[in-house]
Amino acid sequence: MQELKLDLSNLAEMFRGILPEEKVAAAQTAFLKEASEAMHTFYTGKMQTLPKAGIYGFNWFNIWYTPGVSKVSTAIREDQDESYRLSNRGNMVAVVSDSTRVLGDGDCGPAGGLGVMEGKAMLMKYLGACDAFALCVNNRDAEGN
Repeated sequence: MQELKLDLSNLAEMFRGILPEEKVAAAQTAFLKEASEAMHTFYTGKMQTLPKAGIYGFNWFNIWYTPGVSKVSTAIREDQDESYRLSNRGNMVAVVSDSTRVLGDGDCGPAGGLGVMEGKAMLMKYLGACDAFALCVNNRDAEGN
């Protein structure tokens, strides 16, 4: 039996020969859903936030945070356009949803939509080199409306 390639490019072939051709697509989908749940469990989601600036010792927080960052804050206060040069503002977006229409799954609730929104953030980072943050908001009242 052949091994599944890491890039999953031979996934369909793994099912061919043991399943009728009309069942291969459904088997692939079932496999991908199970693998997705297992990987999300293993990694506890799929996104993380990492600094791009070096931290070479605890004292470097004096540069990246206080008191050093005061120079950055005041420069931006004086000229708002400086925020594009001195922060990640020009390369960060939020993926915001109330999760009432999550792909083909319908209303998943804010927490239920996080996986899809994190996936969109991952696509933006991987395909567009843009940092993205998933944010699912609960905009419903006490009755769920």
